[in-house]
Amino acid sequence: MGKARVSSCLALGGLCLCAGLLSVSLGFAQEQSEEPLLQLGITTGVATSSNRGLDVDRTGSTTELTSRLDFLTRFATPIQELEFSGDIGLRSVTGAEDNSLPDGIFEPRLALAYSREARDARLTADLFFQEQDISSSELQFNENTADFDLLEDTGTQQRVGGDVALELRRQSPFGVTLSAGFTTRRFSDADDPDLTDQDRFRLGARFRFNLAPDTQAFLNTRFSTFEDFGTAEGRRETFSIDGTLRRDLANGNAVVRSNVTDTEDGTRYTLSAGRTIESAAWAFTGLFGVTRGVTGRVRPTGEIDVSRSLRNGELSANLTRTLRSNVDDEEQDVTTVRLGYTTQLSPLTGLNTSFSFTDRDSDGGGDDGSFGVVSLGIQRAITRDWDLNVALQHRLREEDEGDTARDNRLSITLRRDLLVRR
Repeated sequence: MGKARVSSCLALGGLCLCAGLLSVSLGFAQEQSEEPLLQLGITTGVATSSNRGLDVDRTGSTTELTSRLDFLTRFATPIQELEFSGDIGLRSVTGAEDNSLPDGIFEPRLALAYSREARDARLTADLFFQEQDISSSELQFNENTADFDLLEDTGTQQRVGGDVALELRRQSPFGVTLSAGFTTRRFSDADDPDLTDQDRFRLGARFRFNLAPDTQAFLNTRFSTFEDFGTAEGRRETFSIDGTLRRDLANGNAVVRSNVTDTEDGTRYTLSAGRTIESAAWAFTGLFGVTRGVTGRVRPTGEIDVSRSLRNGELSANLTRTLRSNVDDEEQDVTTVRLGYTTQLSPLTGLNTSFSFTDRDSDGGGDDGSFGVVSLGIQRAITRDWDLNVALQHRLREEDEGDTARDNRLSITLRRDLLVRR
């Protein structure tokens, strides 16, 4: 049994042990408790993809038959809550990627969340375990980090992580939130030497100042360490501090923000100002600023987010441009465009369409490229607890050398939810 498999078993055992201990503690709580909740769901379906791995050199379709079981159980009292959830799937694959996507059990996930509140304080803790197929590019792409590198190999990635936060003086003019967390990535059965084990640890402190009934100031400090066991760089450290001044207005708020991030490659500075406007039908957020990267280059950054409520749905648009560190702590210039439209065709039928496109440019010599998705989905409620979902998706990935990979995917899934209360 390899190191990654051992760590997976330990993580699963630890999550189950924590869940049991916390459940017992809640069971002995003296305060009046709510009814325990157990929610079960099963999803079964078929999906066919023309190029599932988004490989520029690969052709041929792949068909997957999948069934997935998920659960969520919750124990709650007026002052604390425990939630334990997870899912696991069964899969049968035929076609071009039947060798890289093994049949049988795939991609289990477990998550544990706990919170406890006092009159002027709040404690939250989260822990998760997740296993993913490396070739499942739709799972590997993370919009928050623009990470879509792990596409051209087979194998398994296990991720274990957790966060804890303590919020103090919640009702006072001055408040503070302390946080800590970690994330580990372990790879197994992968031939790509670039897929190496990684560890990240985080510490943070956030301070809130109520300057007036309609004015607040925030000071946020974060420290993180990152270690890639496949490189000779050793541990990389990042420290950031940012300040925000926010004033509430009759139809929204106005903010001014500044950020300084110190990395192993240099220091990054950002200054921005924004305005949020809200009405019965519209919501608009605009944040505009400039960022000086570690190379000294100054670039415009910011975000525009617009949404409009329709009679039977919603229309939304978002444009974001940021200069930030990616999953490997390399600085990237990332531009993302998103469009979305949802509507209720009838009391039982809904339709949603979306478009997203992300382009990145790495100054530190990392891989550049872009990733885009266009999707159309129809949801139909068959009975009170049975739902049918049909989705058509087109994905595109362009490498920095100019090579382009495309994929068309059609999926049909049937889902049933079961809610149980004691």
